[in-house]
Amino acid sequence: MALNTLPDIGGNAFSTLTPEKEKQIGDVLIRQTRARLPMVYDPLLDEYLNALGNRLVARSNDVKFPFKFYWVNNQEINAFASLGGNIVSHTGTLAVSESESEFASVIAHEVAHVTQRHIARFVEAQNQRSPLTIASLLGSIILATINPEAGMAAMAASQGAAQQSAINFTRSNEQEADRIGMTILAEAGFDPNAVPIFFSRLSQQSRFVNQQLAFLQTHPLSQARVSDTRLRAQQFPKRFVPDSQDFTLTKSRILARYHYSTKDALIIFERMLTEPGGNTRANHYGLAIAKLDNKNYEEARILIEDLLKQDPYNLYYLDVYTDILIAEKKYEQAKEFLQQAYLLRPNNQVVTLNYANVAVKSANYGLAVHLLRNLLYYKDDNILAYDLLSEAYKAQEDFAKYYETRSDLFYQLANYPKAIDDLNEALNSLKPDARLENRRIEAKKRQLQAEFERLQRM
Repeated sequence: MALNTLPDIGGNAFSTLTPEKEKQIGDVLIRQTRARLPMVYDPLLDEYLNALGNRLVARSNDVKFPFKFYWVNNQEINAFASLGGNIVSHTGTLAVSESESEFASVIAHEVAHVTQRHIARFVEAQNQRSPLTIASLLGSIILATINPEAGMAAMAASQGAAQQSAINFTRSNEQEADRIGMTILAEAGFDPNAVPIFFSRLSQQSRFVNQQLAFLQTHPLSQARVSDTRLRAQQFPKRFVPDSQDFTLTKSRILARYHYSTKDALIIFERMLTEPGGNTRANHYGLAIAKLDNKNYEEARILIEDLLKQDPYNLYYLDVYTDILIAEKKYEQAKEFLQQAYLLRPNNQVVTLNYANVAVKSANYGLAVHLLRNLLYYKDDNILAYDLLSEAYKAQEDFAKYYETRSDLFYQLANYPKAIDDLNEALNSLKPDARLENRRIEAKKRQLQAEFERLQRM
């Protein structure tokens, strides 16, 4: 685990947010956010969103730090950017996007908010009126994604600026994010016309519901703004941008796992396959997930094996096929299947996590530990990896490592008291002659305690 070094910012914590400070504070905020929102820890969705997001970032100017992208399990259409290049999308945003360019337009808009430092400048301005705390910022972020209207009001009130709404309510910042986001979108190879199309559909939808859509509460959408994006899109060459297969499979996965109920997903995908143009791999994939989740294992396996014949290296199919084999308790077959995939993609989190999960299920704990420690070496914020690794250590009755790994997991969720408690348990579980390990864990505990104390002062 790589502990963050918090900035020593004292009483004027947010008066001048350098990119370095913004990144450090943003990392704390996103860890706290992950602990308090229903985040989605799905390696396939994670890989898709971060690949798409970084494709957009690569076409952006004024990028000051690496970006990270996260999912919240929420059917509302919304996305938000936080400090330090952390961008969060609701699963509902992709579920209603009718093209990949539409979904990419939402992410490009949030990227533009970050690169133009709208959030950082807003925080600095608010802090000049009334000193900010990490807690007030976090509370506003949480409320904003659960109840956008209340969240924005809370942010304004807690920061002593009731007359001014949060960053996304300022017209000039929204217009700038629209303009720069559309340029990013086009440069990344997507269709700029997706912006006015998506906006127009949202605007139409909001007319027929009693409560305004979450996206429109945090990103106010006037007719002038829709018209402006339409005129701006006409300045770009017309192009047809087909959806990638990863987008269509990701959408099916979100619809089956996070948007519809288990029973409804089965009915919906069966119906979509009978509609004109609906006999697609993505709909077969969605149906396979629905059948798996409804415990129709044999039917699910037939569907996914057929898809694997057409595309044997597809990670989406690999993941569902592994889940089916685990559900059927065919652990050895799953291990053989994943061993080959791991040889081809040793650093891929989808393959590694599936392989480690099968290793744990089949009581091959040494293999699981080896796989997961390698994964965490280059992806040290992976919640699923920490969870599986702690399970493997517990099964091995290696309680010192079990508690230390649980401490790492709680650190990733910004639960410092629990992380420190588990390090104490790790120390108590060490053998008397394990002096080096004792000193290492003691040093780790002191670092955590110092970081927690400094965070409490922010």
